[in-house]
Amino acid sequence: MKMRRERHWISLVLSGALLVFVAALLAVTVALVRTKLLKNAQDFGMALVQSYAIEEAMNIENLKTSVRIASQYVDEIVKDGGDPGQVQQWLAGYFRKMADTIGEGLIDIYAVVDGGIVAANPWEGDLDDDFRQSEWYTEAIQADGELVCGEVYTDAITDQMIFTISVALEDEGNVLAMDVFVQNPQLHTTLNTLPENFSYYLCDRSGDLLYASTIWQIDTEQLQKFVTYMLDGIEDGSLTGYDSFFNDRSGVPRSLYYHHMENGWTVIITTPVRDILMGETNAFVVFIGAIALGLFLLLAFFTIQDFLHSRSMRIANRTAQLLGDSFYAIYRVNLKNETYKALKYHESMKGVLPPRGNYSLLMETMSKVVRPSTFQAVETSFSIENMRQRVHQGITDYGGDFQRQFASGYRWVNIHSLYNEELAPDEVILCFRDVEDEKKRSMQHTAVLQAALDAARKSAKDRSDFFSRMSHDMRTPLNAILGCCNLAQRSLNEGDAHQTQDYLGKISFAGNQLLDLVNDILELSRMEAGKGGLDQKPMDLCRLLNDTADLFRDQLREAGKIFEVSIQFEQNEVLGDEKKINQILNNLLSNAAKYTNQGDTIRLEARQFRFHHNSKYQVVVEDTGIGMSEEFQEHLFDPYARETSFSAHPVLGSGLGMSIVKILVQQMSGEISVESKLGEGTRITVTLPFAPAGNPVAKEEDESPAFCWEGRCVLVAEDNELNREMATAMLEQMGARVITADNGAHAVEAFLAQPEGVIDAVLMDMQMPVMDGCEATRAIRGLSRSDAADVPIIAVTANVFSEDVDRTMRAGMNSHIPKPVDMAVLGRVMQRLMAERERGKGSGRAPQDKTAEEMET
Repeated sequence: MKMRRERHWISLVLSGALLVFVAALLAVTVALVRTKLLKNAQDFGMALVQSYAIEEAMNIENLKTSVRIASQYVDEIVKDGGDPGQVQQWLAGYFRKMADTIGEGLIDIYAVVDGGIVAANPWEGDLDDDFRQSEWYTEAIQADGELVCGEVYTDAITDQMIFTISVALEDEGNVLAMDVFVQNPQLHTTLNTLPENFSYYLCDRSGDLLYASTIWQIDTEQLQKFVTYMLDGIEDGSLTGYDSFFNDRSGVPRSLYYHHMENGWTVIITTPVRDILMGETNAFVVFIGAIALGLFLLLAFFTIQDFLHSRSMRIANRTAQLLGDSFYAIYRVNLKNETYKALKYHESMKGVLPPRGNYSLLMETMSKVVRPSTFQAVETSFSIENMRQRVHQGITDYGGDFQRQFASGYRWVNIHSLYNEELAPDEVILCFRDVEDEKKRSMQHTAVLQAALDAARKSAKDRSDFFSRMSHDMRTPLNAILGCCNLAQRSLNEGDAHQTQDYLGKISFAGNQLLDLVNDILELSRMEAGKGGLDQKPMDLCRLLNDTADLFRDQLREAGKIFEVSIQFEQNEVLGDEKKINQILNNLLSNAAKYTNQGDTIRLEARQFRFHHNSKYQVVVEDTGIGMSEEFQEHLFDPYARETSFSAHPVLGSGLGMSIVKILVQQMSGEISVESKLGEGTRITVTLPFAPAGNPVAKEEDESPAFCWEGRCVLVAEDNELNREMATAMLEQMGARVITADNGAHAVEAFLAQPEGVIDAVLMDMQMPVMDGCEATRAIRGLSRSDAADVPIIAVTANVFSEDVDRTMRAGMNSHIPKPVDMAVLGRVMQRLMAERERGKGSGRAPQDKTAEEMET
């Protein structure tokens, strides 16, 4: 009995000890679970509030972009002689378009023009005497063309809290400004996604409440006291711990998360602590308690069960934290076994796709709902092999957008693959999110910018077309005048009075044509008075390139990218528009930074070469990034064009960069070319002509003997009868035999009609009927004759712009002579080309065509 009682007490003690141990274990487990939940909630909350702060900043940046675009157009109106009434009319239209896009009551746009306020939405009262003392005006004037975003203040007219974005215009004293009503919900559109029971507060750098979204209906003064309390807790750290909380107006404990924006504003969100811990009836804690009670019967078995279940729950919990509730479908893909498991379904997939199976079955099911035009890209980007390769490269986040068919039709969907080596080394998470509404808002926002850019592009094209036409139309009569003068002088010396009179009549006719054309140009110039050009000033181009490159160097190094710079100039000091050149380079380097991954190389190269009396400077930005498809390259310079491709990093932006670069390059009479291959990288070359900043270098005189035309046979292709006659006479007087053609097709026929090697050179006009000069040149070069490849073909034309020169060279011409023709220059060109032709025959090869930079003019 005694031994039995001793055994009983021992059993009681052991049971009590076991009970105490289980209770302690349960208490420790609950505490650890609670701590883990609170820490995870803090990480999620801080990430969430940061995303809201980024969206607030992006909304403000979009408004800044609208102000910048509006300022450019107001400058254009003022330059074109527009009065304040015209500025007000344009601002009113722009204001209406902005209101249709972003909503009523969010902004008010106005300008100071010629000393007075011009408002899109005219105010009551007269502020003309006060605006010069306002901060938005004085700060914009002092910023010298840079955008200024002022502090929040209470508007004297509307009694609402606003901040003003302003920028100085080109004319002194003129300023464009936009008031933004910070309390308008349209500025805070992302709050539509604010989770239930969350509260949102936005404060300025002084701690004043700008906007709030809470469950309480209280006045602003009480909310301000509440916000001041939270800001004090953030500053002293009492409310920033993972387990810190405070009681709200209802006595409910709440946790706080915050983020300081770059402009000094602070975003705060709060949530009830009970929501973080999943309420007082915590299913997880109850389940752990049940396991603890079961330990009395089979402690070892339930300990193993608890360990396995806890491990599974930890993985599921982390996965849920990573993906969130914004995705309509989530799949875990095992790269090793090539299988999938559905964590979350879209209702349309229920009964169609099993909850787990081979990955090929998932892709086959997707092929039935993804738009056919994009499915191949989706299938390739998210194949098992490509996902394995990205895992090997350490790319943890990869995705893009495509269109999926739902019951209501096709909608835009975002797909992302997520990978974490520590959590699941052989698995990736595929998650799908509906982004149709975001796409629509983006397209609505860009509609206003599209219209504005179309107008700018049309203006640039009209100017280019005008100068091209005027150059051609002016040089044609000039060629006739100068040529007939030369012929008239020769006939006068020879005593042929009749021929001299005939040439003088032609000079008079061509001179009257030129006079009419000049009068038309002067009249048009008077109509467009005030239209400015480039701001040409002396500048150090080498220093500018190095300074701009330095701005990107640290950024690229931190991103793990290689940045190489090579600049080779003979002359650094040039005349140019420093701001526009800097804008071009910034856009190119920014694009290279966006569309490259870690480990890629970005290279900036610059060199100088002689061209005419000045120099051309070539800037090349090359990268080994994601590249572009051939189809997309055709639309690279279209506004808002973005390729449907998938990348490791989401790219923000409006899509205007390359359109602006092309317009700026064209304004500076330059050229831009693009070479790219998908997956291998991109090379963009910009070539710009610059005059030296100092005194121009005197051109060395050519001391070589004059070219001998005796016995030479020249084919002249010219549609203008007078120019054809003049060219024939000048060449025949030099001793050459001339064959003429009045269009490109006849020029090809005339070349074919002569035996091989008879024609020594072809003088080819560019603009001719039936077949132009470039087409005729390509036809001659394509003939199966021994002389077709090496016969010198020289463009003799009034088209003298750089793009015209480039066209002739790409067509196969050897050189380019502008009208009116200088026979001495033509002789030097012929002498060089004939010498090269003879050397080519001696070496058994045809002479190489000269590049546009090597041509003589």
